[in-house]
Amino acid sequence: MPVITIVVYYGEKPWDGAVSLHGMLDISEVLKAFVNDYKVLFVEARENNLIFHNVKNAAFFNMMKMFLDKSLPKDEARKKVIDYARDHNVDKSVIMAVAGAANCRIDYNALFRKGEFDMWTFFDEIAKEGEMKGKAEGIIETGFDCGLSESDILERLQKKLNVSLQTAQEYIKMFGKQTV
Repeated sequence: MPVITIVVYYGEKPWDGAVSLHGMLDISEVLKAFVNDYKVLFVEARENNLIFHNVKNAAFFNMMKMFLDKSLPKDEARKKVIDYARDHNVDKSVIMAVAGAANCRIDYNALFRKGEFDMWTFFDEIAKEGEMKGKAEGIIETGFDCGLSESDILERLQKKLNVSLQTAQEYIKMFGKQTV
């Protein structure tokens, strides 16, 4: 059986990077002949022409396309996604996959609980968590590059992001330099 590599790209901007192994790696001309090159098939979640026969796949890509649509104001895009999920009775696994693509954790049961927390809040939380992780990664990388100790970086994370020590420690585990 052949192996086909497909990468689903969730970025907000169109993919403009390499689409082959050689294009992705910095290989010297001497070694290039010994490294097999192969094309990587990219599917952009925000814009593609795929036809799905599986309802869950169709819902996932439709929600991602709406969620990543930068031609719409943020609130309007969120409303479209929420309306789509409700109108199409989108399965829990699809909503969780969208959350995963946005690199966030959610309490799915809270998503449909009556009260203040609803699907609108869910997408707000996705955006906020992504921004927070990006800021944390920048603080950690800059701190290590400047020779700060881990305890100094933890202190900066807590102060600048207004997070607990435990959350700051989770960010260090997630984005800290790995020793080899």
